[in-house]
Amino acid sequence: MKKLFSIMLITLAFSAAASAQQVEKLFDKYMEDVRFQYIYDGSDIDKKEGKWINKGQKMLTLSRAETGLVKSFSDEVNAAIKTDGYKQTTFVRNGTNRVSNYEKETVNKKDELTVIQNNETHIMFIWESYSK
Repeated sequence: MKKLFSIMLITLAFSAAASAQQVEKLFDKYMEDVRFQYIYDGSDIDKKEGKWINKGQKMLTLSRAETGLVKSFSDEVNAAIKTDGYKQTTFVRNGTNRVSNYEKETVNKKDELTVIQNNETHIMFIWESYSK
């Protein structure tokens, strides 16, 4: 019984570690894709709260793409956010334009995501990471 319980705990820990990086994998997947604009800013700056240090910001932008690609990328972004356990903090809709913010915080790390989708031809995905 102890052996079975240990195996279950190890499996759970491994699956949690593997899935906790879906957002990062998404950036790695598309950063060299010429259809996307990719920006990385690794500047270390103090966040206004004083206890968090900004460890960088990544942005993927897909502009004037065919609807199928925007939808496919949007679906991948939403699946990664859900899999990684982010909580939605804000949502704004104005016609077909949408802005969603998400956050995930652990003891020493805080990640913030922003998804901006304009019509069905533009999407921007922003990831900011902070540490203590």
